[in-house]
Amino acid sequence: APPSNTGDGGCVHGTEMQGKAEGCEGCPSKSQCASSAPSPSLLKKETLDITSSTSSITRKILILSGKGGVGKSTLCSQIAFTLSERGYNVGVMDVDICGPSAPRMFGCVGRTIHHSSSGWSPVYVKENLSLISTAFMLNEEDAAVVWRGPRKNGLIKQFLTEVDWGELDYLLVDTPPGTSDEHISTVQYL
Repeated sequence: APPSNTGDGGCVHGTEMQGKAEGCEGCPSKSQCASSAPSPSLLKKETLDITSSTSSITRKILILSGKGGVGKSTLCSQIAFTLSERGYNVGVMDVDICGPSAPRMFGCVGRTIHHSSSGWSPVYVKENLSLISTAFMLNEEDAAVVWRGPRKNGLIKQFLTEVDWGELDYLLVDTPPGTSDEHISTVQYL
């Protein structure tokens, strides 16, 4: 997978410079990126799509840690339940794509998302608490998801543009351990 878009000479995947920048040298995806660099107008459209789709979300909170097993998903679920108990409309976006645990934390393992004319419908834990996760898309609960950066980024973008969150006071983003594509992409998109 291409390294993250760091802005310091690193990967510029997802920009018009992808595959052409100094940081692309030595990357195994350089030729693929160079041949599929998005046009500036496409990038502008994608930015507008995300801005439009998230305009009804008042606050966005990213929950992350550089280390695994420290309780990110537990913290995320506790914040979500507390905010919803206080009457806020809360959405949770589980971007731990390869190891989604949010459905277990929220007690909704085995549920599925549905697609409607207004987009993907998140799973409702409570009337004012909704959740989207790759776990809801898997045929088996323990199925492995092995995706590289661009595919992960694409799903995060879909979560932000195609999920019908409705009006939210808070969107909590539960992330995987480390500082990988999921973190950088989510911050860039938001």
